[in-house]
Amino acid sequence: MKKVLFSLCFLTFSMAGAFAQQNTVLVYGTLGLESQKLSGSSVKSNTFNFSPAVGYQWDDHWTGGLVLGTSSTKSTNASGADLKTSQFTIGPFVRYAWALSDIFAVYGQFNATYLSGKQDADTRYNGFQGVFFPAIGVNMKNGFALNFGFGNLSYSTAKVKNSSSNLNDFKLTFGDGVNFGISKNFGLKK
Repeated sequence: MKKVLFSLCFLTFSMAGAFAQQNTVLVYGTLGLESQKLSGSSVKSNTFNFSPAVGYQWDDHWTGGLVLGTSSTKSTNASGADLKTSQFTIGPFVRYAWALSDIFAVYGQFNATYLSGKQDADTRYNGFQGVFFPAIGVNMKNGFALNFGFGNLSYSTAKVKNSSSNLNDFKLTFGDGVNFGISKNFGLKK
């Protein structure tokens, strides 16, 4: 049975810079596309997400900035009914990087975001999310770096509007998968 037609196919990269350079601006983001179809049925799901970020590196180890995110999913169940889900996030991030050599560095980043979403036209929710993830960076040239992440620890909580229900989600995905990306540091004039 073919469960996944494209699983994190096309582009899933986590552009997250590792090499903090004092008085620079860091630009990175994530882009993902996933498509699943249950063989022999009309059950399918398509997901798209995009999350750009920009930050200021005030010394050789610390970076702080703003991360945005948007995602949408369209699913079709066995009866042919469509379910549409969308979510928007915005909030600050802080990163601590440590160079192991001129080429390699490790870093940890924490994102604290506000989230807002809806499922179809009826269900809306608002809440908060915290995500911590470690990664390894490989310095390239001219402020570019390749970055490799290998999981995260996250918790989110959201209140469903016009309901007494809450959505709570805890995830620990260390070693569950690997993502990679590219980042760019832009130097500022002193």
